[in-house]
Amino acid sequence: MTTSKDVPDGQFDDLELVDEKPLSWFDVSAMGTGEMLFTAGWAWIVYIASSYGIKWTIIGFVAGALVINIAWWLYREMITAVPEPGSIQSYGREAGMFSLGTSYFILYAPVYGAFMWLELLVAQGLFGLLFPVVPTGIWPYVVILPVLGLNLMGRQITGKVQAVLVVITLVGDVLLAVGIWWLVADSGTWSANWESPTPVDFLTLFTVAGLWLGIMAGILEVQQVLVDEWSDFARSRDVGLLSAAWQLWGRQLPLALAILASAPLAALIAFPVPTVGVIQAKFGEATTHPLFYLALVTMLIATYTTLSVFFMGMGKIVALYAQQGALPRVFGRYSSRSVPWVALIVLAAFALIGVYWNDFAFVQAALSTWSVTLYFMMALFYLRMRARKDLDRPLRVKYGVPLAVFLLIYTALIAIGIIALNWQAAASWFLLVLVITLYDKLVVPRTKRGAFYREQVLRRRTSAERL
Repeated sequence: MTTSKDVPDGQFDDLELVDEKPLSWFDVSAMGTGEMLFTAGWAWIVYIASSYGIKWTIIGFVAGALVINIAWWLYREMITAVPEPGSIQSYGREAGMFSLGTSYFILYAPVYGAFMWLELLVAQGLFGLLFPVVPTGIWPYVVILPVLGLNLMGRQITGKVQAVLVVITLVGDVLLAVGIWWLVADSGTWSANWESPTPVDFLTLFTVAGLWLGIMAGILEVQQVLVDEWSDFARSRDVGLLSAAWQLWGRQLPLALAILASAPLAALIAFPVPTVGVIQAKFGEATTHPLFYLALVTMLIATYTTLSVFFMGMGKIVALYAQQGALPRVFGRYSSRSVPWVALIVLAAFALIGVYWNDFAFVQAALSTWSVTLYFMMALFYLRMRARKDLDRPLRVKYGVPLAVFLLIYTALIAIGIIALNWQAAASWFLLVLVITLYDKLVVPRTKRGAFYREQVLRRRTSAERL
């Protein structure tokens, strides 16, 4: 196997990451909000309710939130002991399961690309409403190409324009929720949508929790960004870790429940964009009501901000994987503007694939499988790290072991519920994880570049102070 002694000086200098300016609290807040996959979230929430009714949608939300909060309790201790970027890969290393942790770290990029498939489809529907005579196939390119261009120029989430757009979206969410509750929603529709239209059994609780986790899992990535990029580590760990979760719930739930009280479930699932569809149904197809334009503008802005975060966060992951030798060298190229430009172009091409693949149920089940198994891995890595006796900074979180064991069992039951819902999608995800894990374990160490970086990444660590 190749070691660092066999690598000439400067061999990999072209792949060194460029130092970047730390983010301010305002920038970090904007990033956390943009990452919430707003427009995709509407499709998600309506999809859950159309299958299980409002009652089980709310119960499933609470069940999913329990996973998030337990994971946070473990996660804040793990990141204190191992304060490194690329957290799940680092925890996998410390747990003796590096390739498995790496596979989940790497697969963030295609997973978020799949979320962008939903974002672009929603954006296509929005622009189609604004300009009905224009061919709809052009709109995904109209959305993604300007965002790609700005990111290639280095105009990323740290830009104040991006943050202002996020603030507009937040205000728009509040106004939409108030307007729909006041003008559109009614108690009769709420009552009719309350019970599940499909049979309920033992797995229903776990299945609905898994569907919720499909969108909640984005919180984990936001948590990591908050901790990595915020200069105050103690605040970012203790406050930032949960702030992303509460941003999601606080901004989406009031409006989501208003939508669910505005039209029959069968009608909601048929709308290309439910937020706009319920307003059209109330005020007429050719509506000029201010609420209609508020919904359009708010959701379009949310689409652009989410895409921007996708390019910024996932581009770094692809570039890092190239550094480790598991992708061609060119994927790790950074421009003079500190931008992984090749990775961004590849991600844009991947995001556009979804425009031509409209199987929402398959994508949703696959992403839910990713989400629940991600938290399963976090609990497993915690227990493996907790068992180590050679760490100078051991994991000492109160009730950590029983909570981690509970999370393992709980997420396993949720995974069973999702598998029963769509085993083909779940099997596709497990197969993908297996392929990436085996490739990272068996192939990457046998390449010159992979061996070099693995020697650096896998060097023995026993103290957080030396990380």
